[in-house]
Amino acid sequence: MRLVRILAFVFVVVLAACGSSGSNTKTTATTTGSSATTAAAASGAAINAGQTSLGTVLVNGEGRTLYHFTKDSATAIACVDKCTVTWPPVTVPSGQQPKAGSGVTGSLTVVNRPDGTQQAAINGQPLYMYSGDTKAGDTNGQGIAGFWFALMANGSSVAGGAGAAPATTKATTATTASSGGGY
Repeated sequence: MRLVRILAFVFVVVLAACGSSGSNTKTTATTTGSSATTAAAASGAAINAGQTSLGTVLVNGEGRTLYHFTKDSATAIACVDKCTVTWPPVTVPSGQQPKAGSGVTGSLTVVNRPDGTQQAAINGQPLYMYSGDTKAGDTNGQGIAGFWFALMANGSSVAGGAGAAPATTKATTATTASSGGGY
């Protein structure tokens, strides 16, 4: 029981760390410290279509589900600083493009992050992984706080159009309130 309480506390703290400060300041090199982000960059940001409990969605080269943040756009990245600990951006080495695998039908590009790194995007939507997904096929980030959604191979949000909230989400009132804005 004590372990469950500790894990619940850690989860709330991590979500709270992703809260919005209302600031649009540039981030420092936070993306380089994330092993998930580093792995994505090292693999040349291979973007594939893979099967999950949500159906066929975008996954990275290791089969981990990729998500988008509805507060982001191709010209304004809202997930910066501590948010990238929970939601590591899928980065691409400077001057390179993400590699589309079999089944990917959306347009893969890169967007520039405030820290100067390049992030993979589909149809202009920056791509992220979720730290709560520990293995290929996990979809634990789906619907978090009503802002984070997996993407289908064509770049549309799972359970709706780009930016649409799905019919069911994993977000709860307590999680949303503790996350300081939902991310």
